[in-house]
Amino acid sequence: MARKPEVDASLLTTYLTVSKYNDDFPEATMPLSVSARNMLRSFTCASAGLKDDLAGSGLPHTLEFLPGGAPEPGEADRSGTVVASCWGEAPYIVLAEQVSLRQAWEAVTQAWPAELSSVVEVLRTRVPAA
Repeated sequence: MARKPEVDASLLTTYLTVSKYNDDFPEATMPLSVSARNMLRSFTCASAGLKDDLAGSGLPHTLEFLPGGAPEPGEADRSGTVVASCWGEAPYIVLAEQVSLRQAWEAVTQAWPAELSSVVEVLRTRVPAA
């Protein structure tokens, strides 16, 4: 049986509004509009969502790759932030900062994590800071 990754959730920054997140990450902003956020290329673990095992809510979350979503094949890479949200709604949990969004996308989609703690572990071990 695989050992569960150990992640200290108290070390992760959580925001209750998009505006507060954007104030702290002006270089990796999240669109204010829900419809614009839904247009971003994000990761949902086969549309099931990633279980919140960090805060203990158990609610399904999606990963946002900011700014602009995960780069499409052929698009230029960019540095940014990986944020988990409850299907585009609060809380907004910063899982990684200043990382290659392409490398983050590839690491997550190759590992196919089902829980937020596993995402943090994948990002920490497979994606160097930009």
